[in-house]
Amino acid sequence: MTIPLSGNASGARICPAAERLLSRLGLLVALVLALASVSSAAQTAPSLPAQPSLVQRVLSTYSVRGIIGMQRHFATVINGGPVHHTEQSESGLLTDDGAYVKIKYYRIVRDGRAFSAGDLAKRESQTNSDWAAGKVFFKEPYDRRYSGDYSFTLPGSSAACAAGTIAVSFKSPVQDIQHGSGTMCVRSADAHVIKLTYVPNAYPPHASSGSVTETSSEVLPGLWYVTRIDETYSGHAFILSGTASFTGIVDHFKHFATLGEGEAALANGSL
Repeated sequence: MTIPLSGNASGARICPAAERLLSRLGLLVALVLALASVSSAAQTAPSLPAQPSLVQRVLSTYSVRGIIGMQRHFATVINGGPVHHTEQSESGLLTDDGAYVKIKYYRIVRDGRAFSAGDLAKRESQTNSDWAAGKVFFKEPYDRRYSGDYSFTLPGSSAACAAGTIAVSFKSPVQDIQHGSGTMCVRSADAHVIKLTYVPNAYPPHASSGSVTETSSEVLPGLWYVTRIDETYSGHAFILSGTASFTGIVDHFKHFATLGEGEAALANGSL
């Protein structure tokens, strides 16, 4: 959907898979393969086992402090039988201590045609409403706010993780699109999550399978954040099958001294 794109090793999803799915709702109406997002109300997770010491290190390493602005570049491709649709968008995101403040869309192009000012405003209003309601982001397992929703095991190695990293498996009993099961690749030197791959616990309408990979890097001194999100889905409607892919790039991170400065930069597109 995290297109937050969000991260993984530090500012994870303020690029949430669900928001990316919701933001593409217009693309999917009447399509053979719909990817409209579903945001189930969060369920209360049962009591989970104690977290391994490595996970405790990861939780203490993850930190997003201050007022941070960033640019988001999203691309969606949908193929279903004779149907082919694309959408690209450019937007900015402002956060305060890791919490969403506001999203601003600068440009959306669907099937080669740019959104009108009115359509852009509608998408922006809907996206901000969904984020404000807390419905549209993946709840990262390494974020202390959500880590209690997950259980962890340490297989130690995984084909998904490169040399110099330790694989940590996670899963959640909460059956919604904001939770999932997968693997974190934790850098052994400093406990930063540099890659996270997961399968959502719930899929968008008409999707029957899918996976998400988030890649994180140090975007500002001491700040790690998700900088790339790759999602793939497959499914069917009636007798036709289809696929959808999403790519999100997050860059141009800036730290602002005050919330007012950040909001001004977001508004005028100078992030």
